[in-house]
Amino acid sequence: MTELLLVSRWLDAIPGFLTPRTGPGARIGFVPTASSIYDDRAWVDFDRATLRSQGWQTVELDIETMPAADLKNALTTVDAIFVSGGNVFHLLAAMRRTGFADMLTERVHAGLPYIGASAGACVAGIDIEPLGLLDDPTEATGLRSTAGLGWIDEVIVPHADGIVSGRAVIEEVARRYGKRFTLRLLADDQALLVSDDFRTVISS
Repeated sequence: MTELLLVSRWLDAIPGFLTPRTGPGARIGFVPTASSIYDDRAWVDFDRATLRSQGWQTVELDIETMPAADLKNALTTVDAIFVSGGNVFHLLAAMRRTGFADMLTERVHAGLPYIGASAGACVAGIDIEPLGLLDDPTEATGLRSTAGLGWIDEVIVPHADGIVSGRAVIEEVARRYGKRFTLRLLADDQALLVSDDFRTVISS
């Protein structure tokens, strides 16, 4: 069973998603990788603090520095995974390069609840090419394909209300890519809840 919560920005939907699946106080593997290329990572610190304030335990998983064996073992000891935002191209490149993409996909398909915020939500989709209008693809190292993890057959487009990147950019994404991909535009107060074949947009 695939259980995903793909959020654009805010994390208020997490307790309602996670508590029925893990119980309270669960251990969440926290992946900050998407932001590692930036000096300012305030949103990652905010997300980590928010999760802890909601009563979850966070376990840092730095996929760029942890040995593959340790990453694989960590995925068997946490109750859920949270992948934070940043540059989606850098994130996907790191996931592919380290083998984490395959490890995580195996665990998610086995039922490990996955929460992705912004870039962390986008990698779950079919492709990240349209997001080149929101993030800089040149900030990724060694990314050979923009194909996403493919857990859903849509492209998640976060911040679709334009507060972060502006409405014009979102409109251009829709104009340029709307015929090639199924775009899922999420405002910052929305999340896509996926439970196997069931999908619905909820408040976040």
